[in-house]
Amino acid sequence: MAETVFTPSLEGMKHVKSESGVILTKPFLDVCKQILPVLDKFGAAMALVKSDIGGNITRLENKYSTDPSKYEHLYSMVQEEVQNKTAKGLWTSLLNYSVTYLSMRTGL
Repeated sequence: MAETVFTPSLEGMKHVKSESGVILTKPFLDVCKQILPVLDKFGAAMALVKSDIGGNITRLENKYSTDPSKYEHLYSMVQEEVQNKTAKGLWTSLLNYSVTYLSMRTGL
C-alpha cells in the first residue's frame, strides 16, 4: 500500500486503545498532532484552523503532563471538564466527534 499523508495517523491509531478498550490520552494526542501537517496541504486558508486545533492539543498535553496517571484515559479529562463546567462547547463537540470517528475507524 502506498504511503499517504494519512499513513502516520492511521498507524498511530492502532495504539490509541488500551487493552480494556478505552482511549489512551497520550497516543490519542500524538495521533492528533500527526493530523496537523495534513492541514498544511490545504494552504493558508486552514492556518487558523490548524492553530486552533494545535492550541487545543497543547492545552490537553499540558493538562496530561500535570498528572499522567490521573489523565491516562482521555475520557477522564473530558469528564473532568464537563463536571467542572470548563468544557468549551465547540471543543467538546470536536473531541466527542474525534473519539467517535476513531472508534468507528479502528473498531475501538
